[in-house]
Amino acid sequence: MTSPGNPARSDHWLRAIGYGLLAEISTVVTIIVVTVLYRYVFARGLTAAEYDLFNGRVGAVVGIVGGTLYTFLFAQRLMRQVSARFVAHGIVAALAAIALSVGGSIAGHHGVPSGYMLASVLKIIAGGLAGFLATRGGRPRVA
Repeated sequence: MTSPGNPARSDHWLRAIGYGLLAEISTVVTIIVVTVLYRYVFARGLTAAEYDLFNGRVGAVVGIVGGTLYTFLFAQRLMRQVSARFVAHGIVAALAAIALSVGGSIAGHHGVPSGYMLASVLKIIAGGLAGFLATRGGRPRVA
């Protein structure tokens, strides 16, 4: 049991995991929206091979760039609810996003493409940066 003065009370590890999962889900939804819009709005009538090529490129670019941005944005949002261990919370959010990303890749592709390494490193940096910026922003800290 934790008392109101106990620092563990201010930690939101489950929220960090939740925000990380939301970051990765947002990345996947963005990839789906971009590919569907391309196919049915912007480039109708292409061959299946052309759509597959585009989808692969979008997955790689949005997976890396979007995954990093969403991880940073959701980790920043998490920082509003955290009063201590900002960097650690940001990294936990990133690790949750990575776990979902890698798990989904293994389930869907039966492997992990090499681009996932870069995406994972960038997510950790993004989560840590969100936490670091929160510590520099003069947020109250619990000792």
